[in-house]
Amino acid sequence: MSKQEMDAVVQLLNANQPDGEPTVAEMRAGMEQLAGTFPLPDGAQQQAETIAGVPCEWQWVEGVADDAVLLYFHGGGYVVGSVNTHRGLVSGFSKASGLKGLSVDYRLAPENPFPAAVEDAVAVYSALLDGGRDPSNIAVAGDSAGGGLSLALLLAARDRGLPQPACAALLSPWTDLRIVAKAYETRKDADPMVRKDGISAMAAHYLAGSDPTDPLASPILADLSGLAPMIVHVGDREVLLDDSVELAKRAEAAGVDVSLKIWPDMIHVFQAFYPMVSEARDSIAEMGAYIAARTG
Repeated sequence: MSKQEMDAVVQLLNANQPDGEPTVAEMRAGMEQLAGTFPLPDGAQQQAETIAGVPCEWQWVEGVADDAVLLYFHGGGYVVGSVNTHRGLVSGFSKASGLKGLSVDYRLAPENPFPAAVEDAVAVYSALLDGGRDPSNIAVAGDSAGGGLSLALLLAARDRGLPQPACAALLSPWTDLRIVAKAYETRKDADPMVRKDGISAMAAHYLAGSDPTDPLASPILADLSGLAPMIVHVGDREVLLDDSVELAKRAEAAGVDVSLKIWPDMIHVFQAFYPMVSEARDSIAEMGAYIAARTG
């Protein structure tokens, strides 16, 4: 474990914390700027495409399979993030899994509150199926809010009679928008990526008055039976730790094939810092191998 590498990341994040309460526009610009400092993997390629009316971007590295898709939903509290901010991460997962990544630029709150993101996710997945994609060759993945959105997609697909994808890979998924987990207090000073007041504001933007216990908003509260196999990686020092631990517990109780790994000393979506942290690269490799083993 490279604690020094993670400490350097934490110092970088703390140094870039804005003064006061940033606006949504400032948060979006800050995330775009931070993501732009990281290089893409060698051989990374991109191609924009609108699918079912939703802007998307194919992101892959040379040599991956053309007939298998990694359908990726970026994080950012349903308020920030884009195909730009996660291009390196998705490309890294493409390389690790051997699948062609499809990053979805789903609609963001507060302009487009719940359930707009879920509607976009279902629309893109349905379009892939309608276009002849074999669900056994589709893996769904996402980080933070994108992990919660990935789960919401699995639930919506099941309830609409659509086939499940081959598997889901979830990075520190945000699965409970009630913001009631104990980790919000026990780890409040450990992770500069997410703090309770900030994520509560994002939940309010996204829900816009909707019930936080709606299973498509807080998938941890849903009946999880019949969902695809899933792998969940989360950091031990993040406030969203309980969202992953409780998800794994409930998924297993519902008969879902679930694999949970808690990474010591890691912060929220530590995989995003793969150029700087060896554990991030290890996590991407492990999750990529899981995806590769379960797709055609």
